[in-house]
Amino acid sequence: MNFLLIGGAGSVGRELTSLLLKEGQEVKVLDRDEASLGHLPPKVEAIHGNLEDKKALEHALSGVEVICHLAWSFSDDPLYLLDHDLKGHIHLLEAASTLQIKHFIYTSSAIVYGKPSHVPLTEEAPCLVDQARKPIYAVAKQMAENLTLSYGRMKNLPVTVFRFWWSFGEKIGGRHLKEMLQTARQGAPLSVPARAGGSFLHHEDLLKALLLVLQKEASKGQIFNLATQYFTWEEIAQIIKDVTQSSSPIEVVPADAWRGAAFLADLWELSTEKAERVIGYKSSFSKKAALNRLREAMGQFLKDIKKD
Repeated sequence: MNFLLIGGAGSVGRELTSLLLKEGQEVKVLDRDEASLGHLPPKVEAIHGNLEDKKALEHALSGVEVICHLAWSFSDDPLYLLDHDLKGHIHLLEAASTLQIKHFIYTSSAIVYGKPSHVPLTEEAPCLVDQARKPIYAVAKQMAENLTLSYGRMKNLPVTVFRFWWSFGEKIGGRHLKEMLQTARQGAPLSVPARAGGSFLHHEDLLKALLLVLQKEASKGQIFNLATQYFTWEEIAQIIKDVTQSSSPIEVVPADAWRGAAFLADLWELSTEKAERVIGYKSSFSKKAALNRLREAMGQFLKDIKKD
């Protein structure tokens, strides 16, 4: 099939692009970061532009069957989110509807849940966006989800929304992980909240879910949580000690005494029961295999930090 990845030159998009090519798919990428486009495989048609650029969008959509929308600015400025992310999202939905695209997949975020109301989190859990670590960002992501589903109903556009917490592949990123790696390199104590953690998603599982929804009529108009494995912060800290060969002690702090980032003390365990039931999703990784992949990704992150 012919895929268009919006924001496909980003960290998730680059790996998803390579995985799609290995599956024999045709891939186009539209991204506003011209420098990052240069790192894509030569088989990819790389298009520089944004969703407000009508000509670039028309060119990008030519011959496309499936759109996977990965792009987002991560801004905390509500006006920027409105003028760029949400308006661009609407432009894309309008164009996809007009061209009768076969499937529109929007990658959202677990941040729309705001704060876990129960464990594990199902798609029916309330979206407490006002309690999110970045409330404006969460509101905008939820709005983008709602717009996607509304266009699906109003314009008969086949749409699916994915929600996931922290994704990784050959590499992993994130400010908090970077800080933990730097702390371990210094040999200082690694403080982690007790009994807390999150559901990490490997990019190979993201690809698996993407291909499954294209085969299942029941996926249309649905939201699916995606995850590979749940890891506690104690497990993450041990991985960080391993890759840095650090002597740092791991200090497990009770939740009521935790003074770090509040969201780290929550249990971000996502239920994938709906995805398993509706589209036949099942992670390709055992707990041990996922742990090994996460260790490899963390090792690559450490190498990148050392280059800086």
